[in-house]
Amino acid sequence: MKDFKSIKNIYLIGIGGIGMSGLAILLKDKGFNVSGSDIKESYIIDMLIKEGIKVYIGHNPKNLTADIDLVVYSSAIKEDNPEFIEAKKIGVDIIRRGELLGLLCADKKTIAVSGSHGKTTTTALLGYLLSCMNYKPTVFIGGVPLNYSKNAWWGGEYFVIETDESDGTFLNYKPLFSIITNIDREHLDYYKNYQNLCENFSKFANQTRQKVIGCGDDPSVRKIILQVNGISYGFGDNNYLRAANFYYKDNFSYFDFIVGGEFIKTIKMPLLGEHNALNTLAVLGFFLHIGEDIGKVVEFLKDFKGTKRRFQIKVIDTVTFIDDYAHHPTEIYSVLRALRYLKPKRILAIFQPHRYSRVAALYKEFASAFIGVDELIVTDIYSASEKNIYGISVEFLIEEIKKDFKGKIYYIPKEKLPFLLPFHIKEGDFVIGLGAGDINVLLENIIYEFKRSRVKTKS
Repeated sequence: MKDFKSIKNIYLIGIGGIGMSGLAILLKDKGFNVSGSDIKESYIIDMLIKEGIKVYIGHNPKNLTADIDLVVYSSAIKEDNPEFIEAKKIGVDIIRRGELLGLLCADKKTIAVSGSHGKTTTTALLGYLLSCMNYKPTVFIGGVPLNYSKNAWWGGEYFVIETDESDGTFLNYKPLFSIITNIDREHLDYYKNYQNLCENFSKFANQTRQKVIGCGDDPSVRKIILQVNGISYGFGDNNYLRAANFYYKDNFSYFDFIVGGEFIKTIKMPLLGEHNALNTLAVLGFFLHIGEDIGKVVEFLKDFKGTKRRFQIKVIDTVTFIDDYAHHPTEIYSVLRALRYLKPKRILAIFQPHRYSRVAALYKEFASAFIGVDELIVTDIYSASEKNIYGISVEFLIEEIKKDFKGKIYYIPKEKLPFLLPFHIKEGDFVIGLGAGDINVLLENIIYEFKRSRVKTKS
């Protein structure tokens, strides 16, 4: 690649992805001329256009104008993409998203957040609290924080970055600090086995220049923390930073923050569930390490709104609708466990499986993920551009889930969900949409049809 300082015009293939959109905003903030393409319009595309970024709908070789100096792509873009082919043909430098992010944060005090689950919330919370404490950080989040209108912005010397282990590009960073939230059986289509995945996290930890903060409740993370002399956090007694006596009351979660066996403070946070207590512990561990006043830091916690698609609630009459990004069995289990703190009379879950490879690797784990759900609707698998080379089907997954699931379970095709699901909803229900695909859009359509059915019933 040519000297990075001489680059002016950058083109992003797949600019509407959550990670690519954040990179586009960072590059725009830093003074580059940024453009890109995606296959369809979305709220993210709207956000980019408002930022003054040129976006083409559709991947077309003609989009790559003669002045483009650099083309960036994510792991979702394959080498048969017409714009990727055109870039190679005309000799424009091509680089992965993670590689470019590594270059952008090289001169910063980088805090890299990694892990199979909880990265987005942890990154958003850390960026939010650093901003509240007037550090004015540069921030890159793999989701849209509800306290802000965008998922990335350029700032001062600290760079808070959500990493991506899915394609190994998190090894492009040599951060000053790093956080490892957990290591689960994810992205095994890339890593082939769990051992390779753990070895890559170990490499990531060893590239951290000052301190690694990791969840010691996770055996694989604990092993890494011991190797690098990091800071462990969790609920377990063997962690240096601990959460104890967790409870939920009046829309807030509470837990005792214990450091080295000494009680520090009872933490009040607006996020639901033990999994979010762990995310908060990781962030508090960072502030503790840099010598900040924890009492001052946690004062800002109460106004943190979380991130888009992470337990977002909308109440219609007596029915509570919840949109959540959970798509891995561990995430689904944690979210449903948190939901039970709200004491629901009945839980109706709509699950959109995400990627054939994930279903093929984890179908047995999905069988026990829906504990506590009264009625489960499974819809079509969201392919995320994958080909079904695994012979996986929704019918097969439902049969596996039935082995452990005690409630009612149905298959409803995606296109019929908005029209059939309202008839399954009862007064006082908690209806939760689960998945990383477009289940959020489906849920909005369901809510629309539910409202219409209520109006018809009352008239």
